[in-house]
Amino acid sequence: MDNRSGLLIFGIFVLLFAFTFVFGLDALAVPNLTYGVLAMIGFTVCVFGSLVNGLFIRRDGGALAVWYFTYTIVTGIVFVWFMTRCGTAFGWWT
Repeated sequence: MDNRSGLLIFGIFVLLFAFTFVFGLDALAVPNLTYGVLAMIGFTVCVFGSLVNGLFIRRDGGALAVWYFTYTIVTGIVFVWFMTRCGTAFGWWT
């Protein structure tokens, strides 16, 4: 993967993260199951998509792999935060 397409895909992942984060906040603020499911799907796609792209770029020796792995870690942390907030909202723990 060359740098131009790698940066384009990275930009798409950042845009997807922004929409996913907004859906997640809206799902937590107003009990909306559809937005919660969309946020969960979006976070999952962000984490696994960026991880796979990072592994492919690292295999080819590209420098963007560090950016993809950093993005994966940050998105994973926000995803765990979202899931703990959902657990609190559902009353699974107090």
